[in-house]
Amino acid sequence: MMNFRVLTLGVLLILLITACSAPTSTTPATAPTAAPAPDTQPTFQQVTLAMSYIPNIQFAPYYVAAAKGYYAAEGIDVTFDYNFENDVLQRAATWPTSGVAFATTSGTSVLLARQQGLPVKTVMTLYQRFPIAFFAKSNVPLASVNDLRGQTIGIPGRFGESFYALLAALYAGGMSEADVTVQEIGFTQSAAVMEDKVPVATGYAMNEPVQLRGQGVEVNVLLAADVFNLAANGIAVSEALIAQNPELVRKFVRASLRGLADTLANPDEAFDLSLQFIPEAQLGDLALQRQVLQESLPFWQNELTAQYGLGYTDGQLWMRTEEFMRSAGLLSAPVDVQQAFTNEFVPGGSY
Repeated sequence: MMNFRVLTLGVLLILLITACSAPTSTTPATAPTAAPAPDTQPTFQQVTLAMSYIPNIQFAPYYVAAAKGYYAAEGIDVTFDYNFENDVLQRAATWPTSGVAFATTSGTSVLLARQQGLPVKTVMTLYQRFPIAFFAKSNVPLASVNDLRGQTIGIPGRFGESFYALLAALYAGGMSEADVTVQEIGFTQSAAVMEDKVPVATGYAMNEPVQLRGQGVEVNVLLAADVFNLAANGIAVSEALIAQNPELVRKFVRASLRGLADTLANPDEAFDLSLQFIPEAQLGDLALQRQVLQESLPFWQNELTAQYGLGYTDGQLWMRTEEFMRSAGLLSAPVDVQQAFTNEFVPGGSY
């Protein structure tokens, strides 16, 4: 029997001679199959979004963007960090030291922060209409701003969006605080109106009035935006982040706007996805929370977003807001409005 080793060497020699004598060709052959890449985990950039309230359905667009992988598709891993309005901008302004790249905040807060020397800028507007409302039982007329004259109006305190909405309404109506009675009632607006402690109160249009209706109370509502609209909530970042990593800002805004678009298109899906981000103890009445989301939708879009795209910031509105805030004494000096926001990261382009 022929030795197996000799046979093998003979076969190899024949193959070698055949390969060397074969004609060459310049016609490209099928591209060789690349060696499979080693298994690697995708690298994500860790960012923190400081949110100006507790986990809440009002943040649905951001929850949807996270749940549907839109941030991940941009290479971003977002941590939601819940705070309060007077803290988020300070943290965003000191990026990267603070670790907070993005913050949810209002345009009024950005203007106040810039006057204080904080280099922050709004890069995306969520609320196109200021979300505060005046509300009362149906026996109290609230057809126009003139109906506020002579009324006792309950507000949480002389701070924040509810207070600014009151001052803006008085400003638009040619009134001062002397024309109304302002009563500080803390965050008890719904109960205060229901129990007739105050005839009128301020609150979020998609919250307190919805709560009262859910309890069978008929209410009249006067939207602050219908009296005097103000620059409202969106996403703000530091000027340093824009200068050093504009692509990160662009990716974050793009993913967030995808979440917003999906929320507007399918609020039921958005509600269900958002529940995984809100602790069960804070959910409360699910039917009520679903209605809160439904009534938020009109505040996130208007004729400008139809023209320029979701997230657009209205420069004219910001200028009117700055003028009002100076008139009301909220700003002690002019603020350069065009440095306080940018549209370069949203579909509408620059201001």
